[in-house]
Amino acid sequence: MKKQFPTFGHLFLILFLFVLFSLPFGLIQSFTPKSWIAWMMLLGYAVPMYLTIWATRRIFDKQSHFNYAPKHLMILPVIIIVAYAFLVVGEFTVFLLPKPTGIWKKLFDMLNETITQVFNYPLAGFLMVVVAAPILEETLFRGVILKALLKKYAPFKAIMISAIAFGIFHLNPWQFLYATTLGLLLGYIYWKTRSLFYPIIIHMILNGTAFFAAHFAKVDAEQGIVEQLSGENLQKYLILVSIALVIIIMSYYFLENYFRNTSQELVLATQNPHKIAEIKKIMPSNIYLKSLKDIQFKGDLKETGQTLEENALQKLHQITRAYDVDALADDTGLEVDELNGAPGVYSARYAGEQATYADNVEKLLSEMKDKQNRAAQFKTVIAYSQGHKEYMATGILKGSIATQPRGNGGFGYDSVFIPEGYNQTFAEMGEAEKNKISHRAIALDELKKMINTLNK
Repeated sequence: MKKQFPTFGHLFLILFLFVLFSLPFGLIQSFTPKSWIAWMMLLGYAVPMYLTIWATRRIFDKQSHFNYAPKHLMILPVIIIVAYAFLVVGEFTVFLLPKPTGIWKKLFDMLNETITQVFNYPLAGFLMVVVAAPILEETLFRGVILKALLKKYAPFKAIMISAIAFGIFHLNPWQFLYATTLGLLLGYIYWKTRSLFYPIIIHMILNGTAFFAAHFAKVDAEQGIVEQLSGENLQKYLILVSIALVIIIMSYYFLENYFRNTSQELVLATQNPHKIAEIKKIMPSNIYLKSLKDIQFKGDLKETGQTLEENALQKLHQITRAYDVDALADDTGLEVDELNGAPGVYSARYAGEQATYADNVEKLLSEMKDKQNRAAQFKTVIAYSQGHKEYMATGILKGSIATQPRGNGGFGYDSVFIPEGYNQTFAEMGEAEKNKISHRAIALDELKKMINTLNK
């Protein structure tokens, strides 16, 4: 059985692809004139990174879309502050490692020489360190790898794995702890916002700080900040590290509270305008409902399952797995006792693939002609995703089938379905009354209770 992407083998394959794509540029650099070396280094990083992202998506993640939308802008100042706190803590983790010796020192010196070369060229260095690296690395590690990991594991485990992979990718043991520490923040922010905008901004700010410090503050790019401190200055830095840790903890609680109380966005995975209108009237006001058009979804949603549950999940996955959004999908069926549960999962196409509501009703009444037992039930199954976790809610409303269509309201089979305890069909009821008792209202009420419990 094929293992779901990404496994540890997949992660090492991604690293291998980057190294493989980098080899031709390494050879070209050895023949590049000194005046062009900086631009060749930029190309030697950006092109292999882009190709690695392209190949990874081509092999493992064809349907995925990247989200760069700048939502939640009001928390940007907090995110910037906590980013600098992580910078302080990350630099301190590097200080805890022993200084390299032997072959490790040669490797360390070689990597630092490369970094120094980049920092010596203002324009090309800026484009590589402050622009290309944040955009490309965040797209790969948060937009592809973490996004996929969140579908397999609990958030903490997924973020930890992606952070470690991010650290290993830097191919420098003395940068590993720093990059991993930073990766925890970047992963957490991506998980909460579902947008690459914030990880990219954080990455740009921190890389930009290092870049400009090397140019204007004359900080040695080959050493960590802490390594250049001693005595009283080191003691002050340790106090700064303590303050940074307090800021991180306080920011964590602030962000958790913010996201807990922020209106939730849900994409309705349906192209049925009647369903959209009905669901919008029933759902609580703190949930902002988006349409498929809002996420630029094109084509038709597939419904090839054998049960309502399978269809609801199938529609949900077509949205959540491609667009990395929370979504709500439902499937509804009319189940008639005398017809052994038909039309059931085929309710929308009972009279054929291109059937209208009227065609389906006509066929149903034809099948029910002269039947004494007219008992039936409407069943709605809702599939719901929140934070890469999926939940199901079901609503069942018992009733009976009328002998002929009655009423002008509603849609589907509403003109022939009489809810238990009523004399009117759904189509004869007012919209408000129907929405109070319908199968969809029952399922959504169950869902609302579930959402409230999850958000406590």
